[in-house]
Amino acid sequence: MKEFVVAVSLTSAFLLALRDIFGRMAMRGVDPVVGSGATAFLGLPILVAVSLFRGDFTSSPFVGGWPLGAIALAGILRIVLARTFLFAAMKRIGSARASSLGTTNTFFAILLGIFFLGEELTLLSGGGAVLVILGCVLLTRSRDGGFSAGTIKDFILGVGLALLSGLSFGMATAMAKTVVVGFASPNYANLYANTIAVLVYSPLLKGREARAEIRRWSPRTWGLLFLAGSSASMGVTFTYLALANAPLIFVSPLAQSRPLFVVVISWLFLQKYEAVNARVAAGAVAVVAGTAMLIVWQ
Repeated sequence: MKEFVVAVSLTSAFLLALRDIFGRMAMRGVDPVVGSGATAFLGLPILVAVSLFRGDFTSSPFVGGWPLGAIALAGILRIVLARTFLFAAMKRIGSARASSLGTTNTFFAILLGIFFLGEELTLLSGGGAVLVILGCVLLTRSRDGGFSAGTIKDFILGVGLALLSGLSFGMATAMAKTVVVGFASPNYANLYANTIAVLVYSPLLKGREARAEIRRWSPRTWGLLFLAGSSASMGVTFTYLALANAPLIFVSPLAQSRPLFVVVISWLFLQKYEAVNARVAAGAVAVVAGTAMLIVWQ
């Protein structure tokens, strides 16, 4: 079972890395709120298709009560708040830095797991957490060259947005852990979360400015937003699958070890958009090393 959870969690990390990369490319010139709403909407068809294939709608046509409320809150935290914060941060500090700083959600998830789910923190897991902090420090100090007043402001704002994204993601993961086994499948739970998040987003997308912006999007932008939304949706489905089979403290670091994937993909394909320097790489490696320690602890 441990090997299965590790494989599922790392698959989630890879898919979420693709979300970060496609999101970074799509968000050039796109409002983060409108773009995030579009990714949530465009990610729904693949979730519906998977649940139709599994027969989730037949076995559990409706879920109510506490499971519905918790998964709704998880969807709002993860998509409406965390994804918007993440994409807004990417526009200011780049996908590698924003994604890596966003892995602080591991800390927040661990703390919530300890205080609310009764999960255990040990010396080894604490050491992994310290490594994640060190990685984040390296990433926040990774900007080369001089700063003008504007770039300093953008950099600080980008770091703050990425950390808020991490907090929102961590809270969403903890909420989902409490109820995911109450759904017909992890994908079905994710479908509920995404659908509710889209409903919350809808009023924000009905304004005149939002509609005007959407009409200006090129086919390339639509394609990248679809890829970002689909990658995000399936990445979270794999996270929920892991959460249904293992403790939060074990799953969260693995599923959020995506910085290594992001840095490698950015270095290979996105040098035109983003320079990945030694501190960015070292910070990402430190974050991943910290998650490795947490794996060994488990």
